[in-house]
Amino acid sequence: MKKILLLIMTLIVSMTTFAQSDIVSVADAIKIFQTKTLYTGQQVLEKQGYIYKGISTDSYGKDHNWVKNMNLTKDFVPTAFAKGNSSMVQLDNSGKTVYVYVFNRTAFAGLQAQVRAMGYDMGKAAKSSKGTLICTKDNQPTITFMTLQMPLPFCMQITE
Repeated sequence: MKKILLLIMTLIVSMTTFAQSDIVSVADAIKIFQTKTLYTGQQVLEKQGYIYKGISTDSYGKDHNWVKNMNLTKDFVPTAFAKGNSSMVQLDNSGKTVYVYVFNRTAFAGLQAQVRAMGYDMGKAAKSSKGTLICTKDNQPTITFMTLQMPLPFCMQITE
């Protein structure tokens, strides 16, 4: 019975990973967060086909922005979506937070499956509000999944 359950779980994880294969992996996003440098962000993301769009300066702070399968307006609002899963990665200028915005529910579920597979505590995670799931693991950054409104419907946030 355990083998059958393991096979089913493996199939589910592989299907969700395939569904979001053109989005940065959780492991790579954590790597960017832990090094806290623009250089690492550029190395990891541009290797995966992300395009650097510069530093946004809004009321929340300054963020380095990369996009894939989409473009941004001059105000850094998502626009011009292309074929495939569109995503945007933001690295806070201070390095304290990494945001991964996705525009596909299946891709968002794939990110959650990766976090679950990494051994994060999701079953007992604190649900601070509807649409928010906080995932923790000892000696690892905290990962928060948020369901937002357009133009950025799904967000994965990595913090201390």
